[in-house]
Amino acid sequence: MVGGSDAGAHLDRMCGANYPTAFLADCLRGRKLLPVEEAVRMLTKQPADLFGLSDRGVLAEGSFADIVVFDPATIDSMPARLVNDLPGDSPRLFAASTGVVRVLVGGVETIVDSQPTGALPGAVLRSGVDTHTVTAS
Repeated sequence: MVGGSDAGAHLDRMCGANYPTAFLADCLRGRKLLPVEEAVRMLTKQPADLFGLSDRGVLAEGSFADIVVFDPATIDSMPARLVNDLPGDSPRLFAASTGVVRVLVGGVETIVDSQPTGALPGAVLRSGVDTHTVTAS
């Protein structure tokens, strides 16, 4: 699965948070292995289908409005660096993105002009409640 990350499980040895923006940069300006439409599908619909996430991963009426608006000319990832912003001043790896213009979670702007708004509208998804059973194919 493209764009998967360990969600911070390896706080000081691995940083997977930058995979999606680095992948898009590679598809648009790097090796150009895939058209951007296919790259976006691999980062959105494909994982949603894999995990059985209903009404996610597509832009369609009735679906959740989780949207990333990016500039194709500048989308990328900065190099990972160690920051000490966890409780007890503990370290973690962080990699900022470039070219992310806006992010909407459930239709609420969480990033505007590359800056966080402070809004935290997301919710934890529960298996079997917010998902459907996926069979191996």
